[in-house]
Amino acid sequence: MNVGAGKTLIVKGPASVKLLSGSGRVFGYTLTQKKPLFVRDSRALPIFTDVGMEVELSLGEDSSVEIVDQDTIPEDWKTLASQTVKNHKKIIIMGGTDSGKTSLTTFITNSLLSEYKKVCLIDLDLGQSNICPPTTVGSVLITKQVPDIYQLKADFMIPIGFTSPSFAKEYHIKKTGELINYTFNEECYTVIDCDGWIEGKDAEEHKVNLLNVINPSLVVFLDKSQEKVESYCREVGIECAVVDKSGYVYRRDHGARKRLRESSFRRYLKDGSIKTMPLSWLKLSTIPTEAYNVTVNPLQHVKSLIDVYNTETTNTQLLNTESLLKNKIGILSYLFDADGRCLGIGLLSDIDSKRNVVKIYTKVDAVPKKLIIGCMLLSYHGDELFTWTVTHS
Repeated sequence: MNVGAGKTLIVKGPASVKLLSGSGRVFGYTLTQKKPLFVRDSRALPIFTDVGMEVELSLGEDSSVEIVDQDTIPEDWKTLASQTVKNHKKIIIMGGTDSGKTSLTTFITNSLLSEYKKVCLIDLDLGQSNICPPTTVGSVLITKQVPDIYQLKADFMIPIGFTSPSFAKEYHIKKTGELINYTFNEECYTVIDCDGWIEGKDAEEHKVNLLNVINPSLVVFLDKSQEKVESYCREVGIECAVVDKSGYVYRRDHGARKRLRESSFRRYLKDGSIKTMPLSWLKLSTIPTEAYNVTVNPLQHVKSLIDVYNTETTNTQLLNTESLLKNKIGILSYLFDADGRCLGIGLLSDIDSKRNVVKIYTKVDAVPKKLIIGCMLLSYHGDELFTWTVTHS
C-alpha cells in the first residue's frame, strides 16, 4: 500500500505493518524497515508520513485500515510535548475511558526520549494496564522510543487486586504512594498514566487523593478538565494543562476492553506450568486481607469465591476446589519474594490440605515466599471467568 505525503495511515489490529520505503512515525517513534510494527487486537495506531511511504500490511480478523489527509496528532499535544512538559519532572495524565490517555502518554514519553536518555513511566490504570498485568500498578525505566508502551514490561509492580480503584480506593492510594516513593528519581522525567475513572464525586475525590500522594508538578487533562481536581491543583500550586483529544480515537466497548485485559493476562501466563509448593514454604494472604485490613482465612476465601461463582454463574458446570486444576482454571494470585517484591502473577488451582501443598499455574521460576490470593477466576489461557467485587467496610 502507498500512502501519500502529509497523510496518516490508521491501522486497527490485530495487524502488522512492514515499512518498505519512505518514512513513517507513530506517536513520535520512527518506523524502520528492519522491524515490523505490530498492532494488537482492539487497538489502533496512527502512522503519519511527511514524505510518503510504501507499506506491506498483514491484517487479522476484524482489523481495518484508514487513510486520513492530515496528521492526527493534535497541535496542542505537540506544543505540550515540545515546551510545557520539559519544565516538569513529574507529569500525570488524566482523562476518561477511551479518551486517548495511552496515546498521549506514549507521545509525551517518546518526545522526552528524543532529547533525554531515560524516562520513567508509571502505569496506574488497573483495568487497561499496559506495562503490567491488569489489577496491578507498575513502573518501568525507558531508554528507547516505542510505538506502543504495551511492548514494555514493568521493572516493579504492586498488586491492587481489582480492575478498578473504585473497589479499594484507600488501598490503591496507599500502594500508589509506595510505588511513587520507590520509583521517583529527580534525575529523570516521570510520566504517570492514570485510570479512566473520573465521573462522580467518589472518582473526583479519589483523583485528588492520588495527587496528594503523587505530588506532581504538572497535571494534563485530556479532552476536559476535572473541576474539583483543577481546584485542588490551584490551591497547592500544581500547574494544569488541558489538551484536545484526537478526533481519531478508537472507542472500545465493554467486550473489546475485556479482550484487551485477557490478552494482557495471557501475556503474563503464557508458557506457564504447574508448580507444587509445600504450604510450609509460603505465607498465605488474600486481597481482602491486604486491601481492607480484615481477617480472612485464605482457605475460606477460596471456598467463598467458588461458592459465589457457582451461585451467580449461568454455566451448568459448577466448580469446587478439587475441580479447578482439572478444568485448567485458577484464582488470580500474586507471588512475592522474601523481600516483599512482587515476582509476578499465577493461578491458584489447588490447596491440598491433606498433603499440605498448593498448586499454582505460573511462569514465575523463582520460589515465592508469600502468596496473595485475589478475587478473579481465570483460565490458563487468560480468559476472565468471574470477578468477585465484594468490598469490606
